[in-house]
Amino acid sequence: MGKKVFLSYAYEDRGIAEQVSRFLEENGHDTGDMSFIDPRVDTRIGDDIREAIKQQMCSASNVVIIVTPNSAKSQWVNYEAGMASALDKPIILIRSKDAKDVDFVTSLADAQFIEIGNGQDEK
Repeated sequence: MGKKVFLSYAYEDRGIAEQVSRFLEENGHDTGDMSFIDPRVDTRIGDDIREAIKQQMCSASNVVIIVTPNSAKSQWVNYEAGMASALDKPIILIRSKDAKDVDFVTSLADAQFIEIGNGQDEK
């Protein structure tokens, strides 16, 4: 069975999430065994969103969280970060330079960080 990566991001940062997915795939991090779980794409109208997130998170081998000022304000990103921590999932934080002091980031002690430019303005 291939690896599944749960991708957590604020709706406003979907462009960054798409860039991250593409980057990982183009740079050998997607060997054909890896797939991304995106709760904003992989759920349907009428689904219990919390249950869907929990099921998707449980099936993931890793969690990637896009950390920006937008995600800091998102109840869903905070919920997903807390669930990933509670389920003891390996967490990789892809953080914009302008999001160094985001509260939930500082509480995820075992997370690995990758820093990117300041949001969508930098490529």
